[in-house]
Amino acid sequence: MRTYYIFNINKEMSILTKDSPYMLFKSLESIYKSNRNDLFIATNLYEQLASKFNKELVNNRISCDFQENQFYMYTHNNHSYYNKYRDETCNIEVKNSYLICKCKNSRFELLKRLKDFSLFACDFENKDYFWLDEVLSM
Repeated sequence: MRTYYIFNINKEMSILTKDSPYMLFKSLESIYKSNRNDLFIATNLYEQLASKFNKELVNNRISCDFQENQFYMYTHNNHSYYNKYRDETCNIEVKNSYLICKCKNSRFELLKRLKDFSLFACDFENKDYFWLDEVLSM
């Protein structure tokens, strides 16, 4: 199971980093690794790179497609999809500043309704990063 942190990148920043996302990843990683002493700097950097999520909007969009699906469950900003027949597992927690996605594969089907956001996924532990629209279009 891998853990991805998904950020809503500002339009200007997404245009600048679309073809070379390494610097964006390193900036987000520095925010992720910051401690309490660097909180002001990390918050300032985050606000330059990303926008907060409207939790109600995101929750409604995710649940819209899957509410009738027997493998899907939604409670208090947490979305779960577990298909034991296909060995697919995906859990998404909606936070104000980012989404936490824990999944067994990287299909991200639960996020397909968020294509109009500039979503950037980072797995800081495994040094993996990508634009979500590239994965969702496959």
